[in-house]
Amino acid sequence: MRNIFLIIIFITTQSIFAASYNKPSASKLYKEAVELVKKEQFESAIKKLTKYTKKKPKDSDGWTLLAFSNRKISEFDKAKKFYEKAIAIDENNKTALEYQGEFFAQIGEMEKAKENLEKLLSLCPNSCKEYEMLKDYISGKAKKS
Repeated sequence: MRNIFLIIIFITTQSIFAASYNKPSASKLYKEAVELVKKEQFESAIKKLTKYTKKKPKDSDGWTLLAFSNRKISEFDKAKKFYEKAIAIDENNKTALEYQGEFFAQIGEMEKAKENLEKLLSLCPNSCKEYEMLKDYISGKAKKS
């Protein structure tokens, strides 16, 4: 039963990830980076996303993906900086807030993680996938991504 639950969480996470980053008008470079992240090829994704964010410095999603990829390889200082950049560009980027909240929880800054959860609740008063994912991550119900 536990294995089935983990598989469901994994599939849900993958589909939510895909939905969060699939942009109809995305550039080839961005699409390639998303595919690399999906395959967990984070170092290669970072190279593409570094180029992408130089070309599109106002794209909050590009900075979020760059932060996420750095977090996945334990480059926490870079991840922190890139999450901050993403949120400075778009303070209501729900995916950035969710992933930054996961980052805070991962490094033991639970109060900051909860602040992101509260911000998501204010953006999604009737709930949203980002709020639910962060809530589950903080509570330990979700797979740690």
